[in-house]
Amino acid sequence: MRTWLLLALLVLLGITWWASRPEPLVSIQDPVDKTQLQDYFVFGLELRQFDEAGNLGHVLQARQLRHYTESGVTRLAAPEYVLYSDQRPGWRISAEQGQLSRDQSLLQLLGATNIHYEGDATQPPMHLLTSDLNIHPQTEYAETAAPVTVTSEQNWIESVGMHAWFKHPGRIRFLAQTRAHYVAK
Repeated sequence: MRTWLLLALLVLLGITWWASRPEPLVSIQDPVDKTQLQDYFVFGLELRQFDEAGNLGHVLQARQLRHYTESGVTRLAAPEYVLYSDQRPGWRISAEQGQLSRDQSLLQLLGATNIHYEGDATQPPMHLLTSDLNIHPQTEYAETAAPVTVTSEQNWIESVGMHAWFKHPGRIRFLAQTRAHYVAK
């Protein structure tokens, strides 16, 4: 009888020990989205690029830059892109958000986008308002399929879509539904 009692006590002790041992921590984590992993970020970016002759070609500024590891995409907060001509700013382009491709051949300006031409001796200042503008920095070419409004002094143009070449002499092609108002001098 004592053997049965001792055996029952050992079984009870074993069950108690097994039930009271700490459980291993089970880690339930969301799978990591590698496209959202950042490898660096910058606050107060100012990037200057010079041409072959050593003249300032363009400046890219942004309140914040975030670079993503997997995609190689760089996201910009409040970007401003300034193209220089003859050592002075010619075109100023700003937007709410931006995205720079891995090889930096495409700058996408997202949301409301303002383009301002400073003007020169032959051309008056000009202001363009559009959205979702794609800029190719190497060729100083930009395009959008969004509506565009251009104002210059008392003149205005409205269109849907645009192709713009910023390099001197510069030109803009409006794609569809173009309306204009021109005041002769």
